[in-house]
Parts: sequence; C-alpha cells; structure tokens
Amino acid sequence: MDFWFPGHNAGIDLNEPAHEEAAPDQNMAPDDPTGQAEEVTGNEHGSAINTGASADTGVDSADTISSDDSGGEEEVQSTPNLTPMQKPYPEQLFNTWEEARQYYNRYAKHVGFSIKSSTSRNSTKDKQRDKCLFVCNKSGKNVDINKQEVPPVRQRNRSITKKTDCRARLRVKRRGEKWRVTMFIEDHNHPCLKKFSLKRFLRSHKGIPKEEREFVKLLHNVNLSAGRVMSIMAELYGKLANVPYERKDVSNYMATLDTAAQTNNDMTLLLAKFDKMKQDDPDFFYKLDLDHDDRVRRIFWVDGPARAAYKNYSDCISFDATYMTNCYSMPFAPFIGINRYGQSIQLGCGFLRNEQEADYVWLFESFLEAMDGVQPNNIITDQDGAMRLAILATFPDSCHRNCRWHIMQNAQGVLGNDMAQNEPLRLEFNATIDHSMTVEEFESRWEAMIMKYNVADNKHLQDLYDIRASFVPAYFKDRFFPFLQTTACSEGFNAVLKRYISPRNSLLHFFEQYLKLQEKIDVAEDSNEFQVEDKLLRLWGEWPLEEHAFNVYTRPIYLRFRAEIRKVTSYNANHLEGQLFDVVPIAGSVFGYGRRSYRVVANVEDDMYICECSKITRDGLLCCHVLRVMQQLGVVQSIPEHYILPRWTMPPDDIVPEKVELPEVPLDRKLSNKERKLIRYGTLCNDWTAYAKVAAESEKGKALADKYMRELGKELSAMKITAAAKRKEKKKCTKNQEDTYGDASVGDDGQGSSSKYQHVRDPIITTTKGRPEEKRKKSGLHLKPSKNVKCKNCGSAQHKTSECPSKIIPDPEPQEINFFREMI
Repeated sequence: MDFWFPGHNAGIDLNEPAHEEAAPDQNMAPDDPTGQAEEVTGNEHGSAINTGASADTGVDSADTISSDDSGGEEEVQSTPNLTPMQKPYPEQLFNTWEEARQYYNRYAKHVGFSIKSSTSRNSTKDKQRDKCLFVCNKSGKNVDINKQEVPPVRQRNRSITKKTDCRARLRVKRRGEKWRVTMFIEDHNHPCLKKFSLKRFLRSHKGIPKEEREFVKLLHNVNLSAGRVMSIMAELYGKLANVPYERKDVSNYMATLDTAAQTNNDMTLLLAKFDKMKQDDPDFFYKLDLDHDDRVRRIFWVDGPARAAYKNYSDCISFDATYMTNCYSMPFAPFIGINRYGQSIQLGCGFLRNEQEADYVWLFESFLEAMDGVQPNNIITDQDGAMRLAILATFPDSCHRNCRWHIMQNAQGVLGNDMAQNEPLRLEFNATIDHSMTVEEFESRWEAMIMKYNVADNKHLQDLYDIRASFVPAYFKDRFFPFLQTTACSEGFNAVLKRYISPRNSLLHFFEQYLKLQEKIDVAEDSNEFQVEDKLLRLWGEWPLEEHAFNVYTRPIYLRFRAEIRKVTSYNANHLEGQLFDVVPIAGSVFGYGRRSYRVVANVEDDMYICECSKITRDGLLCCHVLRVMQQLGVVQSIPEHYILPRWTMPPDDIVPEKVELPEVPLDRKLSNKERKLIRYGTLCNDWTAYAKVAAESEKGKALADKYMRELGKELSAMKITAAAKRKEKKKCTKNQEDTYGDASVGDDGQGSSSKYQHVRDPIITTTKGRPEEKRKKSGLHLKPSKNVKCKNCGSAQHKTSECPSKIIPDPEPQEINFFREMI
C-alpha cells in the first residue's frame, strides 16, 4: 500500500484503482492488458511522479507547487501525487534522469523494494550524462567477511543489506531532449515487502522531506528532543507507523544544524550576534579575553534590561558555576538576582576556561564595569576557595555567604555514620545550626553538644566549626538574604536553563537559547503583574492588616506574608515585663522555626517591633511572632510603613520602571514565505487526515476520495506548470537587470558584521574541576548515613582494614624443621 499525503491513515490504499469504469487512454502502457493503468504524466507534460521522502537525490518532487508569493524559491513538496501507480515500460519518456529515478522509486515503494543508482555514462560529445542504470538494492553479492585471510579492523556493529544478486533494474538513455526507457526488468529473486509500515525503512524511501526539515529545524530551535519531534510528526501523519523516517534520522539531522562549532567559526558568529544585539539594545554589554593564540579564554555579557534591574535589586545576588552547557565544556557562571515577585532573574553571565582566582577576578571586574561600579550588598556562593578569594579582592564591601546545602552535603560523607548511630546527636546538630538566633547562642549550644555527646575528638565536626562564620544562619541574621540559605536560585536557574540547551551545542546556540529563557522570565513577570492589576484573591482571615498586605505587596510576596499570618495560630504570647513578650509554640514544632520560643520587644507608640528571629532584616517581612504580639496588643489595622520594603511592592503608577524594552515586532508584519509554507503544510496534513479516516470506512468512500484526488492532482499539476513558467520569466528578467546595472551589494544575514572578528578563534575543550561525569543527583539537605565500611580482617566497623590491630600484632616466628631428625 502507498499513500499520497503525509496525513494518511492506516488501511487506505490510494494506489489501488477506484471501483469505476476508466476510459481507455492513448498513452497506456503497451503491456497492460487490464486497461486500468493511469496516464503517465511524464508523457503529456514532461513531468514524472515521486512519492515518499527520498534523501538520496535532493531533487524536488515533480508534483511540487510554487505560488506567486514564493519569492522565486522552489516550493516544498506539499502536494503529493494523486494518480495510481503503473510499472515502467520500454520507450517511456521523461524530461530528466532525475524524473526517471523518482518514477522508478515510487514504483519500487508500491511493490515493496528499494532502489539505488548503479552506473552512469557521460556523452563524448557534450560531456553530459546520457545513460543511467537504476537497480534493486539487493543487486550484487555480500562479501563473506569470515573467508578473508586477514581479519578486518574492528568496526562499528552495523547491519548490512542482504544481497541476493537481484537482476531487477531500469535503464534510461538520453535521446535529444528526452530520456527514454531502454530496459526494464521487473522480476525479483527475493520476496518484496507487502506490509506498508515496513516500506518506510527501505533506504530509497527513507528520509526527511524538504518541508519537514524546515519544521524539524523550527522545533530544534526550541530545544525539543528527537523523541518529542517524532511524537509531533506522528500526530501530523496520523500515527507513528506512517512517518517515513525514524527517531535516529531526526537526531542525525538535528546534529547537523548547529554547525557553528563544527566549522570553527562559533565565536565569529557569536560576536557578530552581539553587535547585532547592541544595535537593538544600546545598553547591551559584552567583554571577552583572548589567550596568546587568539582563542577565547573568558567571556561575559549582560543585556540592557538586566543592567537596569540591577539598580533596584543589587541587595542580594546568587552566583554559582554550572557545567555541561556547551561543546567546549566551559563552566557557565550566571549572576542571579531576585525581583519584586520573588522570581530569579538574570543579571549577567559568563564563560570561563579555568576556575582559578584570576578567572573569577576578571569576571567580577567585568560585572562591576557593566554595573557602573556598584557592588552587591550580599552575595551567596558555593564553597569554592578561588571564588571566595576573588570576592574578597573584587567585592570588599559585600557580605559573602556560603551555601549551607553544599557544606552539609560534603559533611554527609564523613559524618553520616556517626549521625546514623546517634540519632539524638543528629537532631541536636541540626537544631544548633538552624535555630540558633545569635552567635553567642550558637557558641554555647555547640559547646554543650560537644560535651554532652563526647565528640570533642571528631575532626570533621571541628572542621565544620572552623568555617561556621561562612554558613551558619546566626552569623547572617542581620543581612538581607530573602527566603534562601543556599544557592537555590542559581541551582533552579541552571536546572531550567538545561531544558533549553544541550552539552553538544555551540556558544552561539547557547546565546540564542539564553535569549529565549530571558523572554520566558519577562513573560512570567508580566503574568504576575497582570494578576495584581486584574485578579482578586480570597483573603485567609478577617484582619485589616491582611487586606493592607494584599493591597501593598506583589501577589507572590503577599502569599508568603499570608503564610506568616497562618502561623500566628500556632503560638501563644506571654507578657513578661514592660515591652518584652515571650512567644511560645502551642504544640510541637512550627515549620521554619522549630520548637523553641522567641522573645519580641514591642514599642506600640513608635510602631517598633523587634524579634530575635530577625525575619524583617533577613527577608524584608514581619514574622509570625511579631504578628502574634500585634494581635494581642490590638494593633491589626495596617503594617507599619517602615516595615514595608519598596522592593516587594508594585511601583507607583506615575513612576515608569527602569526597564529597557527591546524593539517590538510591528503589528502589520507579514509572515515570511517559509512561515506561510509551514502553516499551510501543517493545516493540510491535519485536514486530510480527518478526510482519510472518513473515506477509509468503506470502499465507496475510498473510491469517491480517489475520484476527487485525481481531479485535484490534474488541477495542481496545471497550476504548477503555470507557476513554473512565471518563475522562469521572472528569473530571466532579473538576470537581464543584473547584466545592465551590475551586481548588487550583499548585506549581512541578520547576524551583524562578522568580518572584524575573523581573528577570534573558538575556545579549546576545557577540563572542569566541578561536576563529575555522573548525572544522578544525590539526596537533599538532611544528613543521611553513608555506607558502613567494615574491616575485612576482623569484621569490625570501628576501624578500616589498614588500621586493624591484627595487622600490628606480629605473627609467631616459624619453627625450624629438621628433616633428618624427623626421618630418624
């Protein structure tokens, strides 16, 4: 069975003649006794027929259509052949040898075999091809590799076609302007495929059609995997078995699309793209550093909107390097901030060849240069020594904090066994780190823990204590690190980024995907702004203070504040003396605050409230302990003005946010020819699939569909001939104009001018010190015991094999044996 359009449905044989009388045809094959053979288009119009996707020739199908808006380009194969198939016959005429091959290939698909080009010959007169021979793909014989004298070099495990020395073939020769069939052998010495779903695997019928290559390229630009692309194509074709290619074919084609790195001009195109961006966004900033061989060693960029946003959100940034983002294995280092909605935003990023102090110093200095020398107030990073030294040298006024998650994850490997065997020690260890409110309290609780559990000689706990000032929350309670103790913002951004990019892609492709991710962030920000402007939300309680928070804060920040209001019901407030209150949990532990009580100082006259949890300075919001005291004092009308941070509120209507808007697409912009082709192709595939399902329900419906498809085919063929004549005339006129006025100047392709960057070479492959090859992520924040290692000599878990006491005890000296004495 064979189908004339991509959106077919299984069970429809469009090559079978309809059940109606067909008039005799003058161009009928002489050896066709049935009278059912269809007229060969090549005889009347000089146009042969091709179906299926043939990746071997790259020649457009004879049934393609061009329109007036095609811009002089060959239209894609959007209109398949509509006539039933007949076998070739001697003296059949074609315009070109390509048409003959396409016709024979369509016949081969109908029968169930694959073809290949065997031999060809050029004329001695005009040096042009004048003979071609097309044979069955099973012609010839396989070489028996086992009978070779010398073993072959080890090769990839590939399957080869089983050849049977089949003699089926078609030979055409050039006679004047036409190509004539001089030999046709129909019989095969092997069975042909009858099942339609298997024919798509035959080599000459396998491949991605031209218009679908454009569609696959479009899907590749949004970083869809080959599997997802095949799922989409299966919907267009009706089902997966109808798609004339496999996932591997799509994967191989997508690998050829990102050719910037393969052609060693990645950086040339990227820098040209930067210049093009700078034309659209004058505040776009980039900087690069080359080595002695003109290879890129470091690169940094930031767009105009991010530079404007940094003026409002420089109070806290997260910085972390991530890996497996580009084909050079260069670590990607983004600067991540938090906007008024609590969302992560990009504030610049860079690539580094090495992760040494000098590299980070260069990156931080470039960041300062882009941000007009404004240092971040607070910065959180992972536990990297080179990064710490670079921050001390470049951001001396910033408060640097290490990620608690990374430190505890590193401690898990060495403390896991001890903590697993002593559960009370683990609970007190976590409580001491997480719920100590002051440095003095942490010091005292740590000392008490060490003495209570007798772990003063544990060097790993001592190592954690030595770096306590870099990650313990008590040391940062007065610094603004909103809603985070880790580099979760960077980690989350990196996780989202890797949905858009692949480790095999070039830096140019990475930058294009980076822009798409930036657009996604902008859309999410607009969505939150719309929620504030247009939507209402049911309040949790009846507090006027909650309504005030709803009207003041952005929606995501209000939801965080509402969570604090809910926790008010988990505490009791006891008045101690004067302005001092003790806020005690009613029962059990409160999420985020543990089981402990908190002291609150309340000055109602001055609207001043101080809680030892310091949430107002850490997150910029009042905590549930202060709200509980305010409730007891009856101060529930509104939030004191000095406790409302402007960064968590919507800007006033009379103030335009400092955000650089890129040029918008004109509303009257017309779709390009390529975009129109893709839209037409997808629409027709879906529509024809629906009609095919209805027509397949009965033979009468199929016959009716065949009838109208033949008529449609004739009209489309006539339209094609007319369009081809117009295109030929237009091309002739254009050539005459070029001869008259000379060659026109050629502009760039939208990437900007790249000639001045020809000397800049692509980076070399980098060896990173960070992420290992394994892709599986380990478990979370809490400590878990690692594998219990036992001594192989005595089986004890208290020491290793190298420290086993049995190895220290000397073995008894061997006794001397007197063989002669034993003999006596």
